[in-house]
Amino acid sequence: MAEVDFKLRGADCEDVAIYARFLSDPDINVWLDDSAQRPLSTGRVEAILMQEAWCLWVIEVDGALAGVSSLYEPEPALGTARLSIVIGDRKCWGRGLGTAVVRNVLKHGFEVLGLRKINSDVLLPNTAALKLHQRVGFEQEGRLRQDAWRRGRWVDRVLLSVFADECGHRVRRSAG
Repeated sequence: MAEVDFKLRGADCEDVAIYARFLSDPDINVWLDDSAQRPLSTGRVEAILMQEAWCLWVIEVDGALAGVSSLYEPEPALGTARLSIVIGDRKCWGRGLGTAVVRNVLKHGFEVLGLRKINSDVLLPNTAALKLHQRVGFEQEGRLRQDAWRRGRWVDRVLLSVFADECGHRVRRSAG
């Protein structure tokens, strides 16, 4: 599989409408947080992209927004944060984009931000997301059985985490 050329950049106002369209797609939002199961206003999407994120990057492919990835809910005392990724452009699905993006985000989290652990979770049966996490080094920490209501049934949530050394990164140590 040829690797997809992409760029990670900060979000801008022009991204809001495109990302809102991605979040309104039932094949995309079904695997997102419960808050994304209801329609999100343009103002709410703008807040997510432009104000609330600790570290958020727009994923750009061929000059167009293809998705968003972020590190959020930082816990400085623990050296942890949570990972999210949404590939909204269906033309980019199955082309290795998610794997490449997550590798970049992990590198930034460990080597630039000095995190020691990055957490994530996946709703089953989203096996594509589970395989992506496993490919980049995430290990399963637990499973919340019947934790979310999706497509007319209860589904499990798999809790995952990765440490820097598990995916070939060194944690930046602060002086002191």
